Amino acid sequence: MRRPPLPPPFPGTSEEALPGLLVVRTAFDDQDAWRNTLAHLIDLPGVYPSPQGGDDGIAHTREDRILFLVDDPAWRDATIAEIASAWEQAGPWRPELVLLADGRTMDDPVHRPLLAFMPFPEGNESREEPFLPCESVMRIGTRQAAMLYLVLSSGTVVLGADRAAPPREPDQVFGAELDLLSAPPRYRPCTGRPSRLPVSENPLVVRTHHGDDEVWNTVIEAVRFPVFDEGAEPPEDDPDAPQAYVDTVDDTSHSGLTFEQLMALTPCESHSFLMVADELTMRDPRHPLLVVDLCEQPGKSFRAAPGAIQAIENNLSAANMDFYEFDCGEGFIQYWDVEHEPGRDVL
Repeated sequence: MRRPPLPPPFPGTSEEALPGLLVVRTAFDDQDAWRNTLAHLIDLPGVYPSPQGGDDGIAHTREDRILFLVDDPAWRDATIAEIASAWEQAGPWRPELVLLADGRTMDDPVHRPLLAFMPFPEGNESREEPFLPCESVMRIGTRQAAMLYLVLSSGTVVLGADRAAPPREPDQVFGAELDLLSAPPRYRPCTGRPSRLPVSENPLVVRTHHGDDEVWNTVIEAVRFPVFDEGAEPPEDDPDAPQAYVDTVDDTSHSGLTFEQLMALTPCESHSFLMVADELTMRDPRHPLLVVDLCEQPGKSFRAAPGAIQAIENNLSAANMDFYEFDCGEGFIQYWDVEHEPGRDVL
């Protein structure tokens, strides 16, 4: 079968080197399963449909990343090799990751796992030559692909790097646990025009619930309060005392935003994680902040008490520990006791 060239043209970005993902449907026997797969993707910013039969209801928005959906029966049962060879006729745009919605995607209603591969060799900054991937092939959950997409423009995720590389076992789905959460991550378009998060020297604590400045100030004071080892005498006004090095963002345009929406607003020079002071942070007397991964497994999150932020920020910023080592599970709050061991409390 003759395959059309990839990617098809899309409005306004043909000469721009924007990061993004390309999703190609290769299985066409289950329309309901395809709609369910799209349900995790079509609300993302910068989504473009295929001109050969894609859903024209998908919003054409101009963003700093692209998700191109190809829903064309000409790609039925296409292989990775055929997709890769199509780049010989491709236009200027090159995706960071190509995702195939194949038979396994349609057969798994929980994860809708996409077959993913990087279409260009690592380190090939010019991206002039496609290659036929072998070990670079992996399975990724649809929700995880959506969360990865939200931070592509931030520069925090380098696909294929040891730090960000997902597991490559054939039957393992990267990000599968996100689908099993009671409230799986899901991006929804912002109703207003929120400001992009600023570029900062330190990790950000972003306020999304306004109305009680006293509580906000209490939370930030607790985050920045030095935590000492048991028995140590806190020095007075010591600039070198251990502390959480964070910058705060108190902007009413972020009121009510979800962490997924904040992920889409991350700057091009971003950090590997984000801290959010949302409504639960403000109303719960323990003031648990939401800590969100932007690097290793974008969209993974946990709650942490203000007193734990120092250990979390210090260790994650210095790459002494990985995000998963702090993850305390859904419905729990992360604490950090005087023995410098993680602990947790139920929400």
